[in-house]
Amino acid sequence: MGTRNLPPPMQFTLGDKYRLWLGAAAIVLGVVILWRTVPVAISPPAILIGLAFIGFGVHRLWLGYTRLKQWKSKK
Repeated sequence: MGTRNLPPPMQFTLGDKYRLWLGAAAIVLGVVILWRTVPVAISPPAILIGLAFIGFGVHRLWLGYTRLKQWKSKK
């Protein structure tokens, strides 16, 4: 399977802002999970979940940023 490119967005909507906000919230939640877990007991599931939230948040912010950059360059 090859990568497919999404067409550039026609406008920046409220849904796009919401997705960017969710990405930032996922990063914060991942950091909080790690922050609360490490001092109590280092458990692999908690570490993996915290890192997963951070990873998905970073991916969501990166995707949103590239789409916003495409929209601004087209505009």
